[in-house]
Amino acid sequence: MRVIIAMLLMLSGYAYAGCNTISDNDQRAYCKAKVDGQSCANISNNDLRARCSAQMSGQSCNNISDNDQRAYCKAKVDGQSCANISNNDLRASCSAEMGGQSCGNISDNDQRAYCNAKVNGQSCNNIRDNNLRNECEAMKR
Repeated sequence: MRVIIAMLLMLSGYAYAGCNTISDNDQRAYCKAKVDGQSCANISNNDLRARCSAQMSGQSCNNISDNDQRAYCKAKVDGQSCANISNNDLRASCSAEMGGQSCGNISDNDQRAYCNAKVNGQSCNNIRDNNLRNECEAMKR
């Protein structure tokens, strides 16, 4: 019986490891801002920090230098169209999140699984990338 309880505790710790298990500092800080409401100030990447600030604090997406990421931010924060995103996978992800379209048009397996987890409530277990899977699990808590 103790072995079963120990295994359940280990599995639950893995499934809900959360943002702290993300190895990339910026992605970990971004996850903590989204999931735990922490500050975006700890993110060193300018575009990611600007995206975080726009999503969490209502600041402008205009500080994002990458055109596709700025358009994605404007779609999520300001309700603008996803059509201005030139990257096919990011546009498909945006359309799924904002317009209820399918995640099936995303060619990257991990991003498609992440989209399905966010949009359709599917499991994060199909995501191979550890950081993305951990972020996915953290957001599902």
